[in-house]
Amino acid sequence: MVSIVMPAHNEEEIIERSVREWYGEVASKLPNAELIVVNDCSTDKTGAILTGLELELPGMRHVALTRNVGHGGAVRSGLDRATQAFVFQTDSDRQHLPAEFWRLWETRLECDFVFGVRKHRADGAVRMVITNLMRLVNLALWGVWIRDANCPFKLMRRESLVKVLPRIPHDCFIPMVLVSILAHKGGYRTSEVSVTHLPRKGGTQSLKGVVKWARVGLKCARQLLGMRFSHYHRAQECEVGAE
Repeated sequence: MVSIVMPAHNEEEIIERSVREWYGEVASKLPNAELIVVNDCSTDKTGAILTGLELELPGMRHVALTRNVGHGGAVRSGLDRATQAFVFQTDSDRQHLPAEFWRLWETRLECDFVFGVRKHRADGAVRMVITNLMRLVNLALWGVWIRDANCPFKLMRRESLVKVLPRIPHDCFIPMVLVSILAHKGGYRTSEVSVTHLPRKGGTQSLKGVVKWARVGLKCARQLLGMRFSHYHRAQECEVGAE
């Protein structure tokens, strides 16, 4: 019934605990569920741990990428591999509670996309600034106010997701932000559910420092602008075709 997509990179400290938590709380309780963990070329023991778990847990799939594509690319790769009627995306950093999955699951029949919204961000000031700026950029470019577009706690109807995925590049840095935008602009049924956000319990934090975050912010802005222009030209072509 559901494909859980989870990217991982150098998470040997917490990856087994994370997989077992999600498997025990969700994947083991739904028929035909699959837990897809995309290993983005980890250089520690993450791959070996995932290989062992795949042999032990039915429905758990370890996808080992052959080149490093970053968090966004790993998420995008996992979404392409989902096979079930519903797709749920989360991260492997144990900053979310698997038990809260069911709050989104309860609304699945009324919505195409159910977006988690972090009630209280357990992150540093720089991440909070980036999140707030992204809200304003989305409002300015798209005319939609999305409270937490990049929250890694999303439940999506697969038949709707596959319609928006082709418009998101495989090397996109913020695929789930673009999914949120396209879902709102495409007229899909959406809803938001408040979820808990916890401090990171271990593993590797890939983004550190103001300079790196500034570069990330600029990269996100460029991709949002690129998607906006692409959306505009596509709309223009549709209008011409209709004449």
